[in-house]
Amino acid sequence: MNTIVCNTLTGAVSEYTRHTFQSVTPTHGGSATGLYAFGGDTDDGLPIVSTIRLPATLRESTLKQAIEMVYLSMRGCGSARLTVYGAQQAWHYPFPLRASGQTRCPVGRGIRENYLGFGLSTPAGQAFTLDRVEVLNGQSKTRRV
Repeated sequence: MNTIVCNTLTGAVSEYTRHTFQSVTPTHGGSATGLYAFGGDTDDGLPIVSTIRLPATLRESTLKQAIEMVYLSMRGCGSARLTVYGAQQAWHYPFPLRASGQTRCPVGRGIRENYLGFGLSTPAGQAFTLDRVEVLNGQSKTRRV
């Protein structure tokens, strides 16, 4: 069983998959197994994996779109993972975080979709700051269906 917590001031949502909290305060969570303090860089010794998923949106044209590159203004260290969500499947691409705060993620050339969504995660649980995601599209001249 999972617990979903929403920060009513910022709108941020967190999901706890290892604890079934019955009550939550700004600093503690309580369950049948005990009282847990929030804070720190790990979740009971495990990395805190961040995941962001943006909704699928219709591209600007009915022509099938290819993604040429995804550029990110993102600070952190280590590597992250970009996920491209199509209508029926998802594609995952790891990329390094650079000290300059600007990085790019090359994606597969075969993705041809009208509705595309994007996700970002840090599987190692490292801290990061994301300021911007820019998707460079390439249009087909003939493919509509």
